[in-house]
Amino acid sequence: MTDTTITPPIDLIPEEPATLENKKSTLYGIAVGKDTGHFIVATYSQIYAVFINASPLFLSIITSMRNLIQLAVQLPFGRLSDRFGRKPFLVFGLFISAFMSFAIPLITEPILLLLAMIIYSLAFSIFSPSWIALLGDSSQESTRGSYIGRITTITVIFTMFVFLVSGWLIPFLTTDYASQYRIIYNLGGIAFLLAGLFSLFWLQETNPNASSNDKLRSHLSMNGLSSRIFSRISFRNMLSPFRENPTFTRFVIISAFMDFSMSTGWPIFGFIRERYTTPSQYSFLWAVHMACQIFSLSLGGKLIDKYGKKVGFNGRKIMFLIPLVLFFARNWVELAIGNFIGGIGYGLYFVTTTAYIIDSAPEESKGRYVGLYQLIMGLSTFLGSFTMGIVTELLIPILGKWDAIYTLVLVVMFLRILGGLAFYFVEEPTKPKTGVGSSDISFGERSKN
Repeated sequence: MTDTTITPPIDLIPEEPATLENKKSTLYGIAVGKDTGHFIVATYSQIYAVFINASPLFLSIITSMRNLIQLAVQLPFGRLSDRFGRKPFLVFGLFISAFMSFAIPLITEPILLLLAMIIYSLAFSIFSPSWIALLGDSSQESTRGSYIGRITTITVIFTMFVFLVSGWLIPFLTTDYASQYRIIYNLGGIAFLLAGLFSLFWLQETNPNASSNDKLRSHLSMNGLSSRIFSRISFRNMLSPFRENPTFTRFVIISAFMDFSMSTGWPIFGFIRERYTTPSQYSFLWAVHMACQIFSLSLGGKLIDKYGKKVGFNGRKIMFLIPLVLFFARNWVELAIGNFIGGIGYGLYFVTTTAYIIDSAPEESKGRYVGLYQLIMGLSTFLGSFTMGIVTELLIPILGKWDAIYTLVLVVMFLRILGGLAFYFVEEPTKPKTGVGSSDISFGERSKN
């Protein structure tokens, strides 16, 4: 999911609003577990698909379906978390993610890997919008950028430690690549499992509008979850943030084009990285990425709080340098330069994007704004990745495998330049005017008319 997210000493967290009931250690435990697990599954899915002999087209299908489901399916679950609370969806999604992380390295057929990534992506869609909305519940708008940056930074530190240790230790345990992948994915499963346990036993609900657990269980058991979702969430309500907030709409459109350009690289970058790295060296690549991300997260949150969100979008503008590095790299050390750039850029735009969405949404609709943003990004990345997979398959018989891949790397670079330049037209976030967001109040009423 990256060209490839995520928290500093707990004492450095600023004083939080009185509504926050959770211990900071609980929030950090969940953040560390969930993001370590997801980082492992997300970063290794491409290179593992190449390892089990997936074609460029099939790799694009795996990547496209993964991102479409992970992002697009978040919308109903984000809306449900606004209505019923964050905790149930965190627990359920994290436990499913743990199971799938344990299962993926046992797969040796691309079609089964596709099925596994679909299930994992559904699980991610269940817990992700609840987590982002929980961060909004637990922070004040004036310091939200710094708060999210700190939460994410400590998680990156931990994940970087996991990648460094595994990259150094795994070759001593086994030289068999399949066994090395199993060890790495099992670490991700353990991380997800621990995050799920923290959510189940120690997390307190942060959404004051949430129904009680008994009411939620009753609601989910009556006529099934799907009938409740579609009877209560109309397509018009899903798109209401676009009607009520033009500034947010422009941000989403520009972000969608950027994510399209980012995703065009995903079906081909994995072939270059798999060609020049072992599984353990791949861990070192992402340790470099995370070390740079730590710096940009801690700095980025402070920058956007002081100078505004537009400063943080510089992280998007430098992403064209990654395919440029991949074009010239011929060993894992040279590939690490791309991860250095990606870590800086990703940290900046992650904390900026998260704060931008939350700052654009009314308090009662954070989950809906997050879900809609993810829906549009899912569609954009699906289209970009799948299109590039088809183009790659068509060019390989004409140019040869590697000439086709390296030619398309330059195309990806050009698209990312255009996407980065578009962020000059993004404005600072604004909330809808009072009364405009009434679509949320009539949530249960429009289905009656």
